[in-house]
Amino acid sequence: MFLTTDYLDPDRQNTILNLDRVVLNILPKDYLSFLNEYGPGTYCNEVYITYPDSRNIPLTFKDNTDLWELHDEYNETDLLESVQIGSTANGDIICVTQNRKDKIFVLPRHSMEVASFKSFNDCIQALIPKDSEKYFDPLFDSRYEQISLIQSSKEQIDIFPIHEQFLQKFSFDMVINGTTQPKYFFRNFGGWITFDLIYKNGIYIKFQTRYSDNVSTVLDFLKNHLQ
Repeated sequence: MFLTTDYLDPDRQNTILNLDRVVLNILPKDYLSFLNEYGPGTYCNEVYITYPDSRNIPLTFKDNTDLWELHDEYNETDLLESVQIGSTANGDIICVTQNRKDKIFVLPRHSMEVASFKSFNDCIQALIPKDSEKYFDPLFDSRYEQISLIQSSKEQIDIFPIHEQFLQKFSFDMVINGTTQPKYFFRNFGGWITFDLIYKNGIYIKFQTRYSDNVSTVLDFLKNHLQ
């Protein structure tokens, strides 16, 4: 698995140790192992892995328990005792619950059928495309910038020359979605740059603030094309 940075949350192990004991006891071992090693972040551009949140699901869905088809394997009590441990780019919620310690559940946004898995790894593998390039992008110390190419309602800067010059000028470590919305990964600033070649109206940058000096050359290059 490609890791976008070696600069990880130094408090991640203490964060896990300080979790409520009741919550800690129901968390999957492979989920805890993943958090212990990498901390929270994005897996394969699809799955957002987070520290456990025992409040979000009960507070959000206490009056909307009919959004899913609940049954003996995952009932209303299970839903209202669920602890969120992640989500997806599609808006699905990944969770565990008090009385089903050996299962991970996915509450889908666009379906009423709750999915279940026997391990955290099985779950996240099922949520990404089979041909995905395996990578993890830690959230720690992250900063985001967006460069809009829209100048006015009638004028927009052409993204393609900028993209071509970018490829000539900079070397990257990995790329995904190369022909549509290419995301170029740079370990030297702990992040990536995405060119939206579909809508052609923006460039998106993520980096770690610790490496602000490393990303400045790229940012200056991109912003110079707005002048």
